[in-house]
Amino acid sequence: MSRVRRRRGVPLLLTVVLAAGTGGCGLPDGSRTQVVEDSSVPYDLLGAGDATSGSPSDVTTLPGDVPVVFWVGPDDRLAPATVDSSCDRPPEVVVREVLDALEAAPTAAQRDSGLASAIPSTAALGLARVVSGVAEVVLDPVAVGDAERLPLAVGQIVLSVTSAPGVRAVRLVTSGQAVDVPLPGGALATGDVTAKDYAVLLPGRLADGIADAGDIGCPDPPT
Repeated sequence: MSRVRRRRGVPLLLTVVLAAGTGGCGLPDGSRTQVVEDSSVPYDLLGAGDATSGSPSDVTTLPGDVPVVFWVGPDDRLAPATVDSSCDRPPEVVVREVLDALEAAPTAAQRDSGLASAIPSTAALGLARVVSGVAEVVLDPVAVGDAERLPLAVGQIVLSVTSAPGVRAVRLVTSGQAVDVPLPGGALATGDVTAKDYAVLLPGRLADGIADAGDIGCPDPPT
């Protein structure tokens, strides 16, 4: 189980997750909680548009039963867009296709509609494996221009990857080691993180939907 600790400001973990190749450090024992400062994240909805095309959208639900990727809207909240994949494909295939889409950045049409990515263009995202519903995503060391946007970048990865069938959590690894990751609001997490951990970065009603359903995108495959 992951644990978190509160840290004021933007954590220096930035250099661990996306800028340096060092492994995650241990954290003190304690219950896993998410600390979010409400004043730092607004909850109003995105402007009018079409969610499935990737434009900012006044949506009340996430696109159902399809893999999705998340981009950063003009107001620094994450907006879902469908990706060229299918829930009928194996989880490993879908995760790789989602990561490829994140690496490729928004399309020209999406950029014109105000969408962007907090993931640096030099980032290399890979999949190590999917085990028991946990996707291990590999982050190669890259330079990060804006430390303030790291929670958004991690949120993009986690929310997008957990839209794959049967994937409930993400573990970020560098050089074979799990790394600590920042949660919205100043907490630092070690271990697996879920869509719920980053739902606060979504427009309010979408965040409520993830809080209720606990999952996004593709349904779990039959057992």
